[in-house]
Amino acid sequence: MPAVQQEAKQAVVEQALFQAFNPYSALSAAPKTSRDSVMVYTVQPGDTLSEIAHRYGLTLQELVETNKLQNPHKMGIGMKLVIRRNEVAHSVQRGETLNQIAERFAVKKELLIERNPLLQLLPDNLYVGQVVYVPVPEASPMLAGNVQLRRQMAQAASRKATRMRAMDWPVKEATITSGFGMRWGRLHKGLDLWNEGEGKTPIHAAKEGVVVEAGTNRGGYGYMVVLDHGEGLQTYYAHLRRIVVSPGQVIRQGDILGYMGRTGDSTGYHLHFEVRQDDVPMNPLRYLRR
Repeated sequence: MPAVQQEAKQAVVEQALFQAFNPYSALSAAPKTSRDSVMVYTVQPGDTLSEIAHRYGLTLQELVETNKLQNPHKMGIGMKLVIRRNEVAHSVQRGETLNQIAERFAVKKELLIERNPLLQLLPDNLYVGQVVYVPVPEASPMLAGNVQLRRQMAQAASRKATRMRAMDWPVKEATITSGFGMRWGRLHKGLDLWNEGEGKTPIHAAKEGVVVEAGTNRGGYGYMVVLDHGEGLQTYYAHLRRIVVSPGQVIRQGDILGYMGRTGDSTGYHLHFEVRQDDVPMNPLRYLRR
C-alpha cells in the first residue's frame, strides 16, 4: 500500500479511536445548520488542490489551513481531505426526482451528483428519506431576498440534524462475542454477534436504507452487505452465508438481508456488524436500541 494511503488509513483509525474512547465524545453535538457542513473527500487520480478547492467553492488557502497541510505540493491518491462547505441537507420526498431537486434549488444536476457520492452509483434510484446535500453559495441569488425559502431550508436542515438514528439489533437474541475497540493490537471496527441458530439465523437491517454493496468484497469480510442510510451513515453486515438482497434495493428496517455465515476471515459462525459515519467506524452500541 502506498505511504500516502497508509497515512490516510491510519488517520481514520486514530479518529475512530478518539471517538470511541474520549469520554466527551458521547455528548450531544451542537445542532447543524445549513452552513459550515463538513465532508471527507478522497483524492482521486489527476486531482490538484486548487481544482478541489474550486469544485467546493473554497479558496486554496482555506483548504490548506483546514487540513493543516505542511506541504501542499505533497498530495497523493487516497489522501483524505476535510471539506467545509455551505450546503442544505434536503430529504427526498415520495416521487421526487433528481431533476426536480436541482430545479427547486436552482443548481445543476451534475453538481448534485458530484457532491453526493451515492448518486454517482444510483442517480435514478432515489428513496424516500434519502439526504441529498445541495450546495448553496453564500452569495447565491436563490437566497437573496427569499426569506421564506431560507427559513424553510434552515428548518429542513435542523430536522435532519436531530433525526433519530436509533437502530434495531441485526441479530435477534444475539450474544456479543467480541466488542468494538482494540483487539490483538488493532482496531476491531464493529461487533461480532452470535446466535445458536448459526447458519439458519436471519440477518436483519438495523435501519431503513438502500443497498450499496452486496457480495464478496473487501478481503476478510467475505459475503457482505452495506446499507446507506443517508447523511454519511452506513452499516456493514459481514461473513454472511447467503445474501438475499441486491445493490440499489430499498430496504425497510427489520428486512432480512441474508443469513449468518463464516465466509472470509472467520473462525466460526457469527455476524460482524459495523456502523460507519463518513467512513469512520463508530461503536455500534451507541446506536443499537437497548
